[in-house]
Amino acid sequence: MPSMAQRYRRPTAESVGPTSVGKVLHTMDRLPVDDMVRGAGRILGRGMLTRPGFSGCWVTPAVPENGELLFQYPLGRSRVLLYRIPNEVDILYHLDLADYRVPPQYVQLIQWTREELVHWYPKQFKLTFLGQTRQYVQDLSERLMHRIAKERGISLGPTTAAASARLKELSEILARHVAGLGVIELLLEDPHIQDVYVDAPASENRVHLRIAGYPDERVGDKALTNIIVTDEETEAILSRFRIESGRPFSEAMPVLETDIKEYNTRASVIGRPLSPDGIAIALRRHATDPWTLLKFLYFRSISSFAAGLLSFLVDGRSTILVSGARSAGKTSLVGALMLEFPKTQRILTIEDTLELPSLEMRQLGYKVQTIFVRSALGGQAGEMTTDDALKVSLRLGESAIVLGEVRGQEARTLYEAMRAGTAGSAVLGTIHGNSAHAVYERVVHDLGISPTSFNATDIVAISGLTSPGGSIRAQRRRLVQLSELDKNAPDPGTFEDLLTYDEANDALLETPRVGQGSMRISTIAEAWGMTYPEAIENIRTRAAYKEHIVKYAEASGRLDLLTAPWVGATNAAFWEIMERHKDQVHDHTLSYDQVLQEWKDWFAKTVRYG
Repeated sequence: MPSMAQRYRRPTAESVGPTSVGKVLHTMDRLPVDDMVRGAGRILGRGMLTRPGFSGCWVTPAVPENGELLFQYPLGRSRVLLYRIPNEVDILYHLDLADYRVPPQYVQLIQWTREELVHWYPKQFKLTFLGQTRQYVQDLSERLMHRIAKERGISLGPTTAAASARLKELSEILARHVAGLGVIELLLEDPHIQDVYVDAPASENRVHLRIAGYPDERVGDKALTNIIVTDEETEAILSRFRIESGRPFSEAMPVLETDIKEYNTRASVIGRPLSPDGIAIALRRHATDPWTLLKFLYFRSISSFAAGLLSFLVDGRSTILVSGARSAGKTSLVGALMLEFPKTQRILTIEDTLELPSLEMRQLGYKVQTIFVRSALGGQAGEMTTDDALKVSLRLGESAIVLGEVRGQEARTLYEAMRAGTAGSAVLGTIHGNSAHAVYERVVHDLGISPTSFNATDIVAISGLTSPGGSIRAQRRRLVQLSELDKNAPDPGTFEDLLTYDEANDALLETPRVGQGSMRISTIAEAWGMTYPEAIENIRTRAAYKEHIVKYAEASGRLDLLTAPWVGATNAAFWEIMERHKDQVHDHTLSYDQVLQEWKDWFAKTVRYG
């Protein structure tokens, strides 16, 4: 893994100059007249755009002359350059494509091979999966290219090894643009990209993105690319989604939602008449490296005390609803909370979009059972509804239940189970709402749950997007409210804040309620046989060791210490040390200072030798 400094290389006098992309002449595919007219207009009005014949995307190869280069880093054989442009709100995400730097004779070779591929559709099996289709195209292309190159007198390299490497590279390019997602596929390989948007009409709009994870707030969370997708390419991408999902798409059903497992991405497509200007595509990447409370702490999305408190609440088998706006990090926070369960805890996840880190957790030894359900927009025959899946999960034995989103009939089943005590040891889920009281209003008035049943809720956490100084570029994802339901209040739906966000100082603050006596903390303390002050010490100790990890990771550049494997290991060490001290203490009074020091000794040794 490259270090932060290696990955994000600051611009130098040598690196700021124009790329070689603009110097390469590309052959063009045969274009419809309207596409040619639009293309000519773009060339005259916006500067030179280009694309090789095998690709369905135009790009602007020239870098902006008046742009400030913030970062550049490799993306496979290609390169990403981030520019801040004067008088522009969005950052420019400039993709310097290796596929577009292929010498002209090889572009022609790829095009000839592409034209011959149509005569080689396999008769022995059906190409119904993107991965299967891609491998078939790549293997066949390599053989066809070798023959065509010999027939046309095109040299592939001075040696057999060089020729073989060149064939592999060219066949991969062809497979990406014929059987994959083309240029869009490269965007989905960038871990900084969260969402990719192709707005209709596609051929008249540049692709734009939601981005995150850059160590410079000037970058913000939105970017405009140098890429324009042709209308023909959007049709081709839609066809691949339809083949992969087996779901219909037509004017009678102009919406398609599906998970594209090969790219770990959720795809949403709309078309006419819902989208009168044609096909529009939204792609949301699922995190391949799960979010953790340590990562939230590193990016200042939560405070160290919040990390300790959330860990304590999950450990204490609480019902926690995470709410907030779209893209505020609700699902990421729920995924991070799942990692605070011990590996002995069985977890059932129910979701229609596979965003929770179930697979990654299973690979680390957690007991996670996923139930995949029908999308709210419809699905295939045989897929269960969320409510049906929840009813099944309640019969699968004692487990923590994690709902991808609470939004329909399943809410009634869930609250009935929680009130009856059959909903497992803990419940986590996301729901829409911008405050704790808004969550109450939605559950009670929109979803039809009685105020008495809502009392099964313990905690509501609100994830928000804040804009420091009113900035529309540098939005921050923050935990802005953590509230507990006051179940003794005369008015239903009364919440007491435990944590509130101070936007002026960008800080998450404890409220007096924490010191005076939180109802939920008191309930957990009583169940664990400890006093309230001991419970607060337990929370602060969790906060201290999590903060210790983040500070060490920042100082040493060991950002891997913030990942899921280390979360599991460091939490397990804390629980083990706690258990050992409990066995040694006869008056049931733990020394949390000793617990923390022993944990730090373990951590130092493990980091050094682990």
